[in-house]
Amino acid sequence: MNSLCLRVSSVKTGENVKKNAEMRAELITLPKLYDNSAASYCLELKNARTVPEQVAAVKDIFKNLSRDAQSLQFLADLFFHCPLKHPVRNQILKLLITAANLGTGDTDETSIVNALSQTLKRLVEETKAGIESSIWNFFITSMTGCFENFQCGLKAIQQSIGEVFPFVSAAVQKYLTELSVLSSPSVRNEYYLYVHNSIRLILSCVQEFDTQLKDKHSATLIQLGTICQQIVHDDDFPMDPRTNSGILLAHIAKLNGTYENFIQEVKLTKNPNEIALCVGIINTFDQHDFQHISADIRDICSKIDEIANANATVPNILLCATRALYQISKIILNYELKPQGSPTDDAKLILRKLLIFTFGYLEHHMDSVRHLCRDLLRNTIAAAKKINFDFLIQKIYDACNSERLSLSMKCVVLQQTAAIIGADTTLLSCREVFQFIFAEQLGRDFMVNNLYEPLMFASHKEMTFDTWIKFWIDYLLGVTIYNDERLVDTERLIVKAVKCDPRVVRYIIFHPVTQIPISTKISTLWAVRKHGIKVEDFSGLMESFKHHLTSSILSSSDETRIMALRLIVETNKTTVMLALWECENLLTYLEYNTNCQSPATRQKMLSLFNKALMRCELNLVKVLKDHKPFNTIADDAPLQLKFLRDVIKNLVKNLFQGANFSRRSVSLQLLQQCIMICKNCAIPLDSILPEETVKSLNESLTDSYEANKELAVNILQVIEETLNINLIEKHKLNINPTHIRTLLTSIRPTDSVTGAYQLEFYCHRPEHINHFGTYKQTDYNAIYYAALRWLKQELKAGLKMAKESLLQAAKLNPLYGILFAIKHLLQRLDFKIVSIEIPWRIIIAELILLCKELTSIVSPVVNSSSPEGHLPNDFSDLPAEYGEEASGYDKNADCKILSSKLSKVDLTNVKTTPQMVLLCAWRTVKEVSLILGEIVLRSPIQLSKLTEQFLITKEQLLEIGEHFKQLLAETKHRGAFEQAYVGFSKLCCRLWRVEVTDLNSLPMQWLRDMLTLISKDEQLNEKICATRRSAGVPFMVQALITSELQVGSTKTLYYCMTHLVQLCNASERSAESRTHAMNILRALFRCTELNEAVVEYVSDGVMCAIRGYNAETWSEKNSATLLFAALITRIFGVQRTRDWDNLNVRNKMTGRIFFLRYPKLYDFFLAQLQEASELVRNQQKALKLHPLLLILSRLYPSALEGTESNLMLSEFIPYISTCASCPEMQTRYLASKAVVALISKDAIPVTVLRMCAEVVISADNHKTLNLNVLHGQLLQIYMLIKAHKQPDEELVGDIATTLALFQEKTQIKNAIILKLMMDIFIEILKNQSSLTYPKETRTSLLFLTTHKELYNPDLSFYYPVLRKSFYIYNLHTLRLTLPYGALCDYLLSPPITHPTVPLEQAETCLSVMLLLLRNNYLDLSEFEITNEEIYFVQSLDSDVRENLADELRRSKPLYLTLKEVIQKPLYYPECVIKAYALISVLDNFDMTINHLLKQSKKHTGDVKSPLTLCVERAVMKHGGVEPKVSQTCLEYLLEISQPSNPDHLRLKAVYIMPHLNRHFCKALERKRLPFIRMYFGLTMALLMDDDFDIRDHMARSVLGNIPEDIGMTNVVDTMAQRLFLQYMVDQLQACRADDNYIIEIFKLMHEVLSLGIAADEDCNSSAFGSNSSSSSAVDFEVFDKNEANVYAEPQKAIADTYVVFKNTFKTRPRLLSRIAELEVA
Repeated sequence: MNSLCLRVSSVKTGENVKKNAEMRAELITLPKLYDNSAASYCLELKNARTVPEQVAAVKDIFKNLSRDAQSLQFLADLFFHCPLKHPVRNQILKLLITAANLGTGDTDETSIVNALSQTLKRLVEETKAGIESSIWNFFITSMTGCFENFQCGLKAIQQSIGEVFPFVSAAVQKYLTELSVLSSPSVRNEYYLYVHNSIRLILSCVQEFDTQLKDKHSATLIQLGTICQQIVHDDDFPMDPRTNSGILLAHIAKLNGTYENFIQEVKLTKNPNEIALCVGIINTFDQHDFQHISADIRDICSKIDEIANANATVPNILLCATRALYQISKIILNYELKPQGSPTDDAKLILRKLLIFTFGYLEHHMDSVRHLCRDLLRNTIAAAKKINFDFLIQKIYDACNSERLSLSMKCVVLQQTAAIIGADTTLLSCREVFQFIFAEQLGRDFMVNNLYEPLMFASHKEMTFDTWIKFWIDYLLGVTIYNDERLVDTERLIVKAVKCDPRVVRYIIFHPVTQIPISTKISTLWAVRKHGIKVEDFSGLMESFKHHLTSSILSSSDETRIMALRLIVETNKTTVMLALWECENLLTYLEYNTNCQSPATRQKMLSLFNKALMRCELNLVKVLKDHKPFNTIADDAPLQLKFLRDVIKNLVKNLFQGANFSRRSVSLQLLQQCIMICKNCAIPLDSILPEETVKSLNESLTDSYEANKELAVNILQVIEETLNINLIEKHKLNINPTHIRTLLTSIRPTDSVTGAYQLEFYCHRPEHINHFGTYKQTDYNAIYYAALRWLKQELKAGLKMAKESLLQAAKLNPLYGILFAIKHLLQRLDFKIVSIEIPWRIIIAELILLCKELTSIVSPVVNSSSPEGHLPNDFSDLPAEYGEEASGYDKNADCKILSSKLSKVDLTNVKTTPQMVLLCAWRTVKEVSLILGEIVLRSPIQLSKLTEQFLITKEQLLEIGEHFKQLLAETKHRGAFEQAYVGFSKLCCRLWRVEVTDLNSLPMQWLRDMLTLISKDEQLNEKICATRRSAGVPFMVQALITSELQVGSTKTLYYCMTHLVQLCNASERSAESRTHAMNILRALFRCTELNEAVVEYVSDGVMCAIRGYNAETWSEKNSATLLFAALITRIFGVQRTRDWDNLNVRNKMTGRIFFLRYPKLYDFFLAQLQEASELVRNQQKALKLHPLLLILSRLYPSALEGTESNLMLSEFIPYISTCASCPEMQTRYLASKAVVALISKDAIPVTVLRMCAEVVISADNHKTLNLNVLHGQLLQIYMLIKAHKQPDEELVGDIATTLALFQEKTQIKNAIILKLMMDIFIEILKNQSSLTYPKETRTSLLFLTTHKELYNPDLSFYYPVLRKSFYIYNLHTLRLTLPYGALCDYLLSPPITHPTVPLEQAETCLSVMLLLLRNNYLDLSEFEITNEEIYFVQSLDSDVRENLADELRRSKPLYLTLKEVIQKPLYYPECVIKAYALISVLDNFDMTINHLLKQSKKHTGDVKSPLTLCVERAVMKHGGVEPKVSQTCLEYLLEISQPSNPDHLRLKAVYIMPHLNRHFCKALERKRLPFIRMYFGLTMALLMDDDFDIRDHMARSVLGNIPEDIGMTNVVDTMAQRLFLQYMVDQLQACRADDNYIIEIFKLMHEVLSLGIAADEDCNSSAFGSNSSSSSAVDFEVFDKNEANVYAEPQKAIADTYVVFKNTFKTRPRLLSRIAELEVA
């Protein structure tokens, strides 16, 4: 039997269509026969609580079969009672197969077969007594498992065939009878599946037991034949049951001896449904039959081809035909045919037919058809070769050499041909492969790449190496030389070639052509190292490549640098010893690349460096094994040890103040790994760590990112443990309780985190315990106990202040810092050990009470209806211990309220803001929730009085539960209740796991109470928030449900979802109750932890949400929209693009899959669309229509639609088409999109023609014309034409005639309608290169050009985009009807400044000219240009485009017009922007730099970018910048290069900078310090810019200014900074500057880098951002500000400056001493 026709697996066709997976995870109940049985095997299975326990019980029962004779029968009954693929059924199957094979005792094959047969007979009788079709289907599906590698089951079926076969036949008749009265599509679809399962079982029986059935059940077979004929001819049935019925009919004909008559009847068929009968014949004849009826098979093949071609637009028929023809190709390929004879001749005719069919459908839009045709082609070629059918193979070559096949088809055909015939023969026969296909598309088209690879591999077996490499590899290298977009794919092919033959590597490395990209050579070398490919003298290869490798490490390309690092690091064995060249290159990489901005590149770099350090560790273990102990690392130390030392030195040096996040993060992570290597290899840390290590790590504790703080404290602790010294005392670190208290009571959250990590490090030394006060020490972790006691006292002080004045506490001791520190320490304790000691229990109990008190203090703020602006009334005095008001403090002084420099006393004089109070309140709630959550999750509980080791009591647990419930019910602030949810989740997780009934049942009780509360009809408790999406209530429910999943149960989910759905649908309930229900549902559907568990409730959720759109209250409607949005994400995934009109295919779904997952929605959608279409006809609002269309527009037809399911998308189209005329314009657009999404491509022309007919009919009654209906019809035409892309001549003629006739009859003046008509015409015209249509069509297409009303300005006054469309339409008509000169005249005359030309039209004209005149320097992404304007320019022939561009570029009138535009008093920014951009590319450009710089002061920021293009043009025209304007020009560049400006504007400053270099050199000679300051500062700012392109271009500019060739075309920006500094110093040397001048320049550079370019002016702005990881240098707000530039590292540049000056002037000791003095200062 053809498996393709029976691809529906037995699991998928199980009785529970919705949730087969969940069925297989559920517990198995006992068969009804054993409900009251007291047998041991029944009790054992009944007592099992999980599926694994049931599996274990089955094993035990089987072991004890000898004790109880009935247990075998029990297992047989249980086997058929389990769903397919259930673990219990699988276990029984394994045991029975094993027992049957061994054949011992009472469990031999005979006894097993008898037991199974007895069960079958009993179940047949029991099932026949019932009427529920699903039960019949369950039993039938269960029996199909006997045919799947289960001989005992097969024999049991054979033994019971007398009962089973009539039963299954009766089941088919029963289903068909019930189907005749069913109307619901989804229910009918389920019955179709039942029929399919039954037919499959019957077919299996006929194949296995044909003789037995023929003798005893001939009447049943005849009856089945009639039923199958009925199924085959029923259009409503999916294709799968129909094809299986056809196969069954063919088998019955064979059994009855009427096979040849059956074939003759099928040959005469004309009904396309009878293709199923053809499939039946194809799947039933054998080789013997083929020798006799080959001519009939040939005719059947022709009949299938005929049906397929006649019904090519019907997906299921075409797919069925393709499968059948593929099966024929397999048969011909596998059968032995004589070279001569009738069967062989017929086979050749069949192969010709197959080839024609393949070429016809190889590019079909259905994936399944395309893939089958590809395999069909392969079989056809193989069969032709087998029977020496050279004529057919030549036809294939001819087709590939012609223009009949598209590129993708040629690639597929050639690939399949080469695989069978051979590469050389294929290439000799198809010479255009290299001449055209590879020459034009290799590296650009993935199909061509996929063709090149197999041809290259196949050719390697057929050619000598020298011939092969020159033929294939040289060709690839020739492509790489261009270094364009083809490079990446070409390098992949080269890597595959290396794997094919390693000799390719040497050939590429030593290739004489020097233009081969370095990345190509790196790729080949990496392939060798990574995969362990053996290459002769590979070390010599690497030695010769050393210089290129260094260049690659410093390349500006992230990809090249990573490739170089991979080459250095990755080897096939991790034990390979590190070589000197590897160590040197790794250190160079580390120095210049740790500040990488790209997160992806950063992660790749980290993983590769981790591999390098792992190799280093393995090397060290080996080399230090016999090495003597050492205290210092000498020069003769092992290379790997010195490498590790240098790496650590580099990493520590990277932790300077001001390093950006990437540098800090990478350095700390790698440093931690290095420290662990030292520890593991017993390397003394004091011999390898630099002196400043501890200081740098201490400063890292103040980092803005907590992950970096954690890394720093972990490293410090390891160092302290290893060296066994007190780092705080030795290095005099400012870490002590006083300082920690200051940080913890700071209002800045980052300070609090710093304080907590400092406290952790402080507690690492036990001797610090006395600094926290005198407490009774505990046995376990006494210092942590003392620290917690100290923190508790500080917290009590803060609580006391908050009770007296929350406003003062918010400033002076905001509580959350100390709470964070408490939580931080608790997370590091082992609660099992802590529970042994009573002092720990006491402090935990006190903390619980304190947490409750703190919550009650801040609750008025977070529970306020508007917590963001809440300021509690507070008239209390300042507490005495905080002193009197500071004398001399100016209350009106302008200062930063949250400055880190303000003392406590200073803060008392500052007015408290609501934001400060809210910060204190919600963060306090956050930390309280997390502390309580930590305690309840990890603490041993006193479940009874006998429990000795515990930390919290049962009563405390209940108190915490009530506390969380109150928080979640009453809190309004999102940040607060989100963290309360985290703590409550931990509590619920603990409760579900506790083996005490009264605690274990609490979550379910809480859930019931909450659902009861929101279900009440009366006004709800005011404490439950009805706004803010029900605030914390959904979070509470979510915590109760998600926590249960962790114990493997979903009872609460089922209970909750059922009640919420009922509540949403209960119209008698209050709107507030329904609102709460929908808000909770939204939270559950959004929850990622629930994942697939909520899928079965999606249908109900969608129905609730859509019905909610019809609600009477706004709150309920709003909740419905939010629920619907969550469901869209749950169904289709997170949206991958911002473009709603062109969604990613991953955000869509086929209608087949959608309705198989959610079958209930088919009927619901259909009913709702019917209702909506009726409302639209009556011109009423259909509120539920919009969400329906949003879902339907994301569906598309499946290639398998109609095969296994008959829920067709086409059923919706008539209703959606009607709804496209609804009153809301946006819904009309959505309806039109939905029509396009649901319709098959082949049905588009028919639908468009129907719409045209409706438009024509409406024109006859234009006085009563409904514009909404008309707009909806035209929208559908427009969307369908847009999707069709290439309408044929007849369709274009019908559309054009329709629109022209309609406008002529109605003379409609509606701007929206007219614009839509023009958009339709534009969509047609943009794809035409000439108007070759009949005269009538041409006249209709040009009809609107003579429509005078369109020139009326009043028409477009309220809809100005009409003029844009009209202008584009006229341009297309001119393009297609007149020479290009007419286009030029139309663009230039009348001038865009003419009073009759609207500004919108002028802007469109400017956009078109911009597109025509664009060059490499003009980035159009910064201009507003529509797709229609782009499509018009793309539709022009290249010659016309060039001629037009030349005309416009030389046009003097255009230049004068544009100058008039930029001076026009009526300011229209887009026109001015585009005018300046156009002026910059015209030949008549005559503006001066001075004039442009003056103009720049008059314009806003938007205009500066195109104006800068003009400045650049002026610079280029005059050969540079004149000395008199160089300073002004530099000031302008400084202005536009500020970090706050757009990237494209700053980039233009980079383009102009090289022209100022010669002035910079002269300025250095003439000591023009202001110019030097600005040039140096601007260059460094651009080299440290946040945007990669700006840094890269500036680095290239720096390289271009360097006189000597350093052997690199591009460098990373950090290297460019060093080169620029060196260049500047070299210029000083060249002009023989004296020491005083050099010191002055040095000071200037230091000042610019430290304070910014404008440091000498009254200006605080700086071109460099701030990356300081501490707060010691500058003032900060509560949270670190988002700087305009977070990449810049001026401190690194300062360090480089010192290095460059010292290295350059090493022979001038007086100068060096002065520089050293400045460095110390």
